[in-house]
Amino acid sequence: MLEINGKLETLETINEKIRKRFKNPKLSNSSCAKVCKHASVALCRSLVYNLAQITPVSSGFSNGIQVHDLTDDGMEYSQFLCIDLQPRELWNTAFEDPSLLENIETKWSAILSKIKDILIKKASDENLEIANTLLRACYNFYRESSSVVLTSGLNFYVIPSQLVTETPFDPTMTGVEALDLSIPRKLLLWAYVLVHGRYTNISVVVKHCEEILKVC
Repeated sequence: MLEINGKLETLETINEKIRKRFKNPKLSNSSCAKVCKHASVALCRSLVYNLAQITPVSSGFSNGIQVHDLTDDGMEYSQFLCIDLQPRELWNTAFEDPSLLENIETKWSAILSKIKDILIKKASDENLEIANTLLRACYNFYRESSSVVLTSGLNFYVIPSQLVTETPFDPTMTGVEALDLSIPRKLLLWAYVLVHGRYTNISVVVKHCEEILKVC
């Protein structure tokens, strides 16, 4: 179980080394492919857990967000990102032994269970550096994981600002849009909102990360 003792940085390094080996035809085989799949899913779950740790959680569907919050250029937010995390689905993989996942599932449950119909807002000031680190990590994961089978369990919705005070939240409400994105894209979008405090299209997020990468 890579997640039990492995920190996010360690899992990123392991995944990078495995990908380099997997791309070498002389070293690629079914065993290596299995290890690559396990490592990728472990990194995916670690990203989910780390994002959940710094996600502001408030009581009520409105999540403490003011409908007329303003962006830096004075424009009102028109849409918000809502996340409904289903922790049990994160551990539901056909190629892993459920008994080996039980301990870490229990250890992480208190954090993951809080991400239930949460409107995502900007991370707190003390967590902004972590959020930026996670944004880079999620972008790297997005770039390298297109061909890997990943876990499910993340439901994302876009909510118009006029509906954010509706209680309880109903994903079938007129105007609510379910986002049909891959898990890597969802993680990237989650991290972006934590850093910038606003929702935008995933293509804009990817372009933003590409530009940041050019500068670094």
